[in-house]
Amino acid sequence: MRSQILNRMYVLLAIAAFGCAGAQVTQQSSAAPITATPPTAVVVYPFAVDASDVSLNSSIFQVAYRNMSGENQSAEQLQLAHQTAQNICVQVAANLTQKGITTTCLQRGVPPTGDNVLVLDGQFTDISEGNRLRRMVIGLGAGASKVDTVVQVIQKTPQGSSELLDFATSADSGYMPGAGITGPAGAAAGGAAAAASLGVNIAAGGVKNVTSSTGYLVDKTTDQIVQQMVNYYNRQGWSS
Repeated sequence: MRSQILNRMYVLLAIAAFGCAGAQVTQQSSAAPITATPPTAVVVYPFAVDASDVSLNSSIFQVAYRNMSGENQSAEQLQLAHQTAQNICVQVAANLTQKGITTTCLQRGVPPTGDNVLVLDGQFTDISEGNRLRRMVIGLGAGASKVDTVVQVIQKTPQGSSELLDFATSADSGYMPGAGITGPAGAAAGGAAAAASLGVNIAAGGVKNVTSSTGYLVDKTTDQIVQQMVNYYNRQGWSS
């Protein structure tokens, strides 16, 4: 009886806590396109995480990289940031293509081709994985993760280049339930060993494995970026 009551409490706490995770778009600006003709191609780059990433694209177009993170990041943090950047790039390209906006994820330093191209680029201003063990064992937000980005969409044409969109995204796990609570009944009360055995990674075509909370933030960040692009296409009458 006691175990049933505990399990119900864990479920109720998990449901209540999940609603505290957040995602939002801020600092939006928008400009009219150079030409009203729909772009012939859309490309997205893995977002910059340090100065070396910025230099790779500096010869392609000018983008104002603001509040660049990565100056004091450890090798492990840089690896996480680059994995997250690649995952967002792949997912944004896949999700936009599913919505009828054919998009390609290009590696930084590879110039786009075409006479009327939209280029989606950006940077991380904050990325934190939090404390994975605390998040998994306690579950209710301890060691919360966060991903913040600044995103620019630039149109490249023979007449020149122009920034069409500039916005910031923010996603945090907040009180997202940890694996110990969302796992099988009794797992949350099974101690660190039981909870640690329930770690979840995302795995999809072209997407590298990262921890479950960071994968959650990749999804939320992707959703925000895709929605901004879809909204812009709709305003310009470019949607099919």
